[in-house]
Amino acid sequence: MKSKKIPYGKLRLAFVCVCVFAAALMLGFFRWPFFLAAAAALAGYLYIDKRYLRCPHCGTWENLERLHYAAHHPSHCRGCGRPLEFER
Repeated sequence: MKSKKIPYGKLRLAFVCVCVFAAALMLGFFRWPFFLAAAAALAGYLYIDKRYLRCPHCGTWENLERLHYAAHHPSHCRGCGRPLEFER
C-alpha cells in the first residue's frame, strides 16, 4: 500500500535542486559548462516534482512554496481538500 504522506526529505532535495539550478544558470553565462549543471539540477527537480511532490490522495500538483508552507502549518490539497501530511 502506498504511503499517504509526502516525504519531507524529497521536499528539501527539491529546494536544493532549485538553488543549484539558479546558481549554475547565473554562472553559466560566464562559463558554459555550468549550463550542464543547471540542466542536471532542473532534470532532478522535475523528476522529484513529478514522482513525489504531489497530493498523495488525488495526485494534484502543488507548487514548491505551498508545499513548504504546508510542511510547517496545517494545509489542505486544492484538488481533493484532504490534509497534506509529511513524513519526517
